[in-house]
Parts: sequence; C-alpha cells; structure tokens
Amino acid sequence: MKKRLIGLIAAVSVMAFVAGCQAEPKTETPAEEGPAVETPEEPAIEKLKVATTIHPVNEIVRIVGGDYVETWKIVPEGAEAHDFEPTIKDMGELSTVKFLFMNGLGMEPWVEKAVENSGNKELSVIDLSEGVSLITIEGEDHDHDHEEEAEDAHDHGDYDPHIWLSIDALLTMAEHVKEELTVLIPEGAEAFEANLEAFKEEATALKETYQEKFKVHEGKAFVTGHAAFGYMTREMGLTQKAIEGPFQEGEPTPKKLQDLIDYVKTENITTIFLEEAASPKVSETLARETGGKTVTINALEAEGDLLLNLEDIYKKVLDSFEG
Repeated sequence: MKKRLIGLIAAVSVMAFVAGCQAEPKTETPAEEGPAVETPEEPAIEKLKVATTIHPVNEIVRIVGGDYVETWKIVPEGAEAHDFEPTIKDMGELSTVKFLFMNGLGMEPWVEKAVENSGNKELSVIDLSEGVSLITIEGEDHDHDHEEEAEDAHDHGDYDPHIWLSIDALLTMAEHVKEELTVLIPEGAEAFEANLEAFKEEATALKETYQEKFKVHEGKAFVTGHAAFGYMTREMGLTQKAIEGPFQEGEPTPKKLQDLIDYVKTENITTIFLEEAASPKVSETLARETGGKTVTINALEAEGDLLLNLEDIYKKVLDSFEG
C-alpha cells in the first residue's frame, strides 16, 4: 500500500512538472537596435518675389511659378484695371523687386511712369503679350462721345488687350512665364515645366469641350457691355457685339446705340451680358430698349480663377443661345 501511494505521488509530481514547463512562456532575446537613422529634411525653397500688374497676369505667374515664386499684384481686387493709378506705397514696393510681369498692349499705361518713379534701375519688365495672335481694334470701337481729356488719355495702342480670355493666348503667356522663370530660377526648371503641362492639359480639355458645344451656334452674336471678349469669341467661333470699346472709352454715340438696338432686335438676341467690374448703365439701357435681360459675367480683370471663370462664361453664353 505504501509503495502504491509513493508511486502515485511521484507520477503526479512528474505530470505537474511537465505541465509547468509547457505553460512557461517562451522568452526571446531582444534584437540589438542599430543606431538611429535621421531622415534628412528637404531644404526650404527660397521664393523669388516678383511684381505683377493685373489679376490674370498674377494668376499665370502664380500657377507656373508654384512654390518658387511669391507674387505681388499691383492692381488690387475690385479696382478697374483701365483707370488704375499706382500709389506712393506701390512705388515704394516696386523699388524692392527686380522683375515685373505685365499684360501689355496698353492695358497698363501707367507702368512706364511707375517704373521710372520707383527709382529701381535694376527692374526688368516682362511683357506677356509677345507671341500672342492679336486682334486689331477696328475703327467702330472708337465711335464714342468723349469729354475733353488729357492728351495721353487714349495712349492704349492698336490691339485688344484682353488676351487672357482666350485659352490659346493663355497658354502662350504661360509658356512665356515658364521660359522667363527658368532663366531666373534654374533650379525650379522641372517644377515650372510640370506646372505648365498640368495647366495646359486642363485648359486644352476645357477649350476642346466648349468648341464642340459651340459648333451648332457658329457665328452667333454675343452682346456685352464692353468689347473684352474678342479673343474668346474668335476661339469659340462666335461674333462679339459690344456697347463700349475695349478700353471703355466713354458712352456710345446715340447712333451706335440705336444701331445696336436694331441689331439685337433683328437677331432676336434676348441676353445682354455685363461685367462685374463695369458700369451696368448702358447695358441695362440696351436690354430695356430691346426687351431683353442682363446677365453678369466676370471678365477676370480684377479677380477669379482663370479656367473656372472661363467655363462659367461659356456656360452662360450657351444658356443664352439655348434658353
């Protein structure tokens, strides 16, 4: 009996020992950690500050320049670009930059005097109208009544300056910006090329989409307050009829206004477009005399996203044709 009890105790002890060994957690020797590796930080891009004259020029330089450029727009949002006069503060700011991008074609008649008054002899002025296929201002656009004005008040030039309302012209301007910035900031060349290509792809797709949509309305008239849309209507196969010329030089003569009233009635035009930054007075008169309505559009002289606002114009013009 004693032998059996001893044997049983021994068996139980062995089983407990085995179970304890199995339950004991397995420990691993921790791997030795190597020295900490520091990820080098990207060097900060030093931005080049440049001056721009009007909103569309500022947008193009900003889009192409990206992280390498800081833009200072001289004509503030909401200001009328045609009548703008730089302030003393603007002159002081202009003395601190080396490059000024402008639209050209008489859009900024104040630039030459502003550069001279700034005293900045190192300032380079870059005209983005170079290489654009231009529209000549026809004689009828000067058929306006004017009060006696200063001798240099009409020193605008012979071409329509609203080139940014054509996508083809926008791309020419953007290409020009890329070339200039590549010379000024060689280390940004790849970024400028990539920014330009992305903009070109989006802009070209927009142009082709609406050229197709406007095909059924080829030659149809687009009537607006002032003749800012010649490049757009040429690109889309339309006709522009305007109350005031490209530089908004006074109100039209009674004869021109009557001719427009007759034209609108004959062509069954029901929409007169007016720009956000322009006086609505004459456009509203034309709409009232013809039984039409006015619709506001943004000519992008003072504010707005270039491609989004161009598409908005296209849509509103299509609605006026199809409504």
